[in-house]
Amino acid sequence: MEVTKKPDDETENSEYSELEVKLDALSMLIAGFCPGEIPDLGQMLNTLDDLINISQDSDLKIFCDISKCCKAYIEEMTLKNLDDTNPVEEVITLLKSILTYSKKGEAFTFDYSDVLEMLEENLSRDDIKEQSAQIEKEDTDHTIQSAPEKISDDDMEILTDFISEAEENLNTIEVSLIELEHDPENTDIIDDIFRPFHTIKGVSGFLSLTKINKLAHATENLLDSARSGDFIISHSVTDTILASVDTLKALLDRVKQGIQTGHSASDDDIDVDALRRHLTYLQTSLTKGGKEPLGQIFVRKKELTYSDLDQALEIQNKNSHKKLGEILVEEKKLAPEQVASALMEQSPVKKKMDVQVKVSTQKLDDLVDYAGELVIAQSMLRQQTQSDALISKTVSQLGQIVNNMQNIAMSMRMIPIKATFMKMIRLVRDLSRKSGKEIHLSMTGEDTEIDRNVVDALYEPMVHMIRNACDHGIEALSERSEAGKPAQGNIHLYAYHKGGNIVIEIEDDGKGLDKDKILEKAQSTGLIQGDEQMTDAQVFDLIMQPGFSTAKQVTDVSGRGVGMDVVKDGIEKFRGHLSIESKKGKGTKFIISLPLTLAIIDGMLVGVDDERYVIPTIAIQKAFKPGQGEYFTVENKGEMVKDRGSLIPLIRLNEIYGTSNNKKSIDACLVVVVESKEEKRAILIDELLGKDEYVIKSLGHSMDDIQGIAGGAIMADGKVGLILDVDGIFSIVSQK
Repeated sequence: MEVTKKPDDETENSEYSELEVKLDALSMLIAGFCPGEIPDLGQMLNTLDDLINISQDSDLKIFCDISKCCKAYIEEMTLKNLDDTNPVEEVITLLKSILTYSKKGEAFTFDYSDVLEMLEENLSRDDIKEQSAQIEKEDTDHTIQSAPEKISDDDMEILTDFISEAEENLNTIEVSLIELEHDPENTDIIDDIFRPFHTIKGVSGFLSLTKINKLAHATENLLDSARSGDFIISHSVTDTILASVDTLKALLDRVKQGIQTGHSASDDDIDVDALRRHLTYLQTSLTKGGKEPLGQIFVRKKELTYSDLDQALEIQNKNSHKKLGEILVEEKKLAPEQVASALMEQSPVKKKMDVQVKVSTQKLDDLVDYAGELVIAQSMLRQQTQSDALISKTVSQLGQIVNNMQNIAMSMRMIPIKATFMKMIRLVRDLSRKSGKEIHLSMTGEDTEIDRNVVDALYEPMVHMIRNACDHGIEALSERSEAGKPAQGNIHLYAYHKGGNIVIEIEDDGKGLDKDKILEKAQSTGLIQGDEQMTDAQVFDLIMQPGFSTAKQVTDVSGRGVGMDVVKDGIEKFRGHLSIESKKGKGTKFIISLPLTLAIIDGMLVGVDDERYVIPTIAIQKAFKPGQGEYFTVENKGEMVKDRGSLIPLIRLNEIYGTSNNKKSIDACLVVVVESKEEKRAILIDELLGKDEYVIKSLGHSMDDIQGIAGGAIMADGKVGLILDVDGIFSIVSQK
């Protein structure tokens, strides 16, 4: 009889069919297993031998190696009289999944380390443990080699959505972890942290993002043990989870790079294995340590001594039906309120989160831009139809609708500043540990809303000033003790609306700024002359000069004289202002003022010669026409006008910007008194043209460096008016 050799694919299909039959047989043996029955275990070992023999000469190496580990586990069951078949059931499920993917010709990229760990827990043979570790290493190598280089269009869209959701989840996790550190037994918060990791793990597995999948899985396992009550979240656990969050962010950045280039970006330099092992070690060691009992909570809160707790536990052993809290109240060791408080600490009421709808930020930006264009068009239409009363009335109604629509569009782009504030909590926590100081960060007004684009302008300056406060502001423990201050330093964040601006105050109770030392440094570097008279605000502004630093030593946190000038430039780029208040020995307050939105400004339109300028309303103190005897020329200080007995320096805009050589008489003009950082100056103008809201337009990159100009606005007649930056104009005058 002639034997026809099967093609390779038929041979392969035959192998898969045999393996499926054997796996089904193993499942039946597990289902009917009776603890202690050696024959049942023998049949299982025979079936596993068949699985190993069939798969060892094929491309199913991982399948074969896992089967060997499972066989070793069943051998241990025979030797030690074990009856836990759960690990074997998990192995069968895993092997079936590997087989399914192999039949499709696809790589199996899901994390199965927890299955191997279940087997290892009861294995005493070191060679099997080494084999288990080798399986994971080979599987990782295989995944890396088989990872596709080009990202398909379909995957590109899915990956983009995944990154957006994962980054949002990780930011939520960071905030929740800080809350959990203050309430480590709150299972609701643990659930809130667990769920995002579970989501990231699941979606990353589907997308074959192996490292993200495995790290998220290991972190999820640790959190799962914590929410099951196996242990209480400690500082070390929080640190490790935060490290996991940071690593996941780094891995997501690589995926983002891949999306930008269209090809998968390598992440070989990002090691997750050490962190995964640490997460597994923590889970194992803490689980064996057990859960902190209710009595431990009382001891931790210093409401009960260990001797009192031991006595209460002895009574409970004799009366097992009584609860510990009940015994402590009967023995008058604790008040009922204290027991109730501890019980509430274990299961507090969960705050409900508002449901939100995700909208593309690009769409929001476009909506705000088009709303601004509508405002400009409506304003131009109103001017052109003033002669017709009926049309003018209709245009006025249209204007109200347009303004309402613009306000709604702007409010849609507003977000609470809380997310930025919460990031500062983690920063202070890390800096506190690094410096060995006790520092507490508190906040007020974290629900204050701000344009999301302004948030970007706030984050970096806040980080730098918080770092300065921790490193230079808050004293060491010994210094605080000598000054009669509490050991714990305090930093407080305030956020509130003022006019059309959002104001952020960063205040610490540290040693404050040394005015004399700042002046001495400024004089030695030639920043100021020795006889120059300066206000406190002007002195403190000197620390924002490039390279200025009074630090005696440089730390890895601050002190190099690099940063405050960048902070100032960054804030002023967004039409904001930074001012400093400080008292030596008492503390320092940094005050950041930024417009609520970068799209609209409330301003006064003024005319100078043929030019029109918009002065921000928030900077204007008053406007008046100087009378006889209210104009002076002071030697070395230029022109001055008198207002209520005070002399105010005069600014001529046409001279600053060279628009004309026309030097008009003061008594024929008006002046607008403006203020910036406790300094007043009077701007000479020809006429006041009215107050209004103006849509800010960029003048283009070629005009970015023009000092004193914040942007442009299209007027009702279609011409452009320049928006003045008052602080920038003051700087121009000071330099002359």
